[in-house]
Order: sequence, then structure tokens, then C-alpha cells
Amino acid sequence: MLKKSLLVIPLLQCLFVLSAYAESTPQTVKITAGDWPPFIGQNLEGYGVVAQTIEQVFALQGYEVTFAFYPWARAYEKAQSGEYDATAVWMFDEERTEHFYYSKPVSQEQFVFFHHKDLAFDWSKIDDLKGYKMGGGLGYSYGEALDALIDAKEVSISRVNNPSQNLLRLNHKRIQVYPEERQIGMYHLSQQPEEIRNNITYHPKPFLNNDGFVMFSKQNPRGKELLEIFNQGLIKWHQQQSKGH
Repeated sequence: MLKKSLLVIPLLQCLFVLSAYAESTPQTVKITAGDWPPFIGQNLEGYGVVAQTIEQVFALQGYEVTFAFYPWARAYEKAQSGEYDATAVWMFDEERTEHFYYSKPVSQEQFVFFHHKDLAFDWSKIDDLKGYKMGGGLGYSYGEALDALIDAKEVSISRVNNPSQNLLRLNHKRIQVYPEERQIGMYHLSQQPEEIRNNITYHPKPFLNNDGFVMFSKQNPRGKELLEIFNQGLIKWHQQQSKGH
């Protein structure tokens, strides 16, 4: 009996260590994203400031994050199907609530109209955009008011993969206006040759002040749980930021 007892003790110790390791090892959250520098992007340091915020929020809750980058429409589809836990970051669109839970806001954005300096462009209300030839991004929503004009075909829009393509199309006057988040548009414009930078400007009046959200898949069995975990972590994160941590 003594020999058996002595054998059981190290076995129990081993199981205890394994159990403790399992409890302390962070769980992983899989999130799809598109390239939207400087907020989020595959080639940005730390995947961009918004990706870093998401990672920090989940870390406070004992979770690690892995990002998988795709074109925006594909990022949406892969999360919608439940293959991934969530997708980041997106503005609010009522239609998306059929497939996703929205987190609390993780970013703030300001959308403006970019245009060629040769175009005497001005606007005061969104209906002033009627008749303009507009460029856009695949999978993008531009807020309820502008989306309604687009859906009603009162604004013509042709969509491409990334902001740089739209800026080039503005430069060559293939489109007239390009709605984009101001910092994102300026980031991509800064990557262009000086001639193009000198040709493109934006109207100072924002047409949309917007929050960005993480969307958690309703098809994923962990979607609702991870939403609540993330929102709780976001409260902690904001508290830390307000204290200067």
C-alpha cells in the first residue's frame, strides 16, 4: 500500500500542474480584418492602433487574439459563417445585426469627400451628391444617408479593393468624389508621388462622424459569450486609459 501511495502523489502533482497550466494559458479569439491603415492593417506595426486596442482589451480578460487579413467582403463572409469568432472593425449597419452582435465602440472615425483640386466641389446636405460619379470600397457602408442615395442609384458608384486605387482614379478624373475616413485617406495619399499628392484634396465638412465596432458572429457558438467578455474588458481598458496607464 505504501508503494502505491508514493506513486499516486507525483501523479497528482503532475495533474495539478497541468490543470494550473491549462487555467493560466490564454484562450484564443480568431478575428478577421481588412486593411484599413492607419487604424488596422496586415503590414502595420502591431497591425495598427485599433488591432492593438482589441488585443489589449482581450488580454485584460485572459484571451489572446489572432488576426487573419482578407479583402473586406471576404473578411465579413468568413466571420458571418462562424469560421472565425469576430471581424473588425465595422461601422453600424442595421442589416448586419442579422448575422452579428456589435461590441461597444472601439474607434472613432470622421468621413469626408476627397476630390481632385480641379473640381469646384462643395456640399451642404447629402442630396447635393446626387449626380456625382463616386468611387468606393468593396464591402463598405458609408452611413445610412449616403447608402440610401447609392441604393436608389441617385449616385453612381464604382467600387475597388483599396483606397489607393480610388485616389489614383481621382487623379485621372475617372471618378469625381471619393468618400473615405479622413485619416485613412490622408495616410494613403501620403504614399503617393508628389504630383498626385498635390492634385488631391478633401472637403473639410465631414459627412459622417462614426464609431467603429468589433462584430461577433451569431453563427459561432462562442459569439455571444465573447461579446460580453470583450465589452467587460473594454470597460476595464477605458478605466486604465483614464488613469494614464
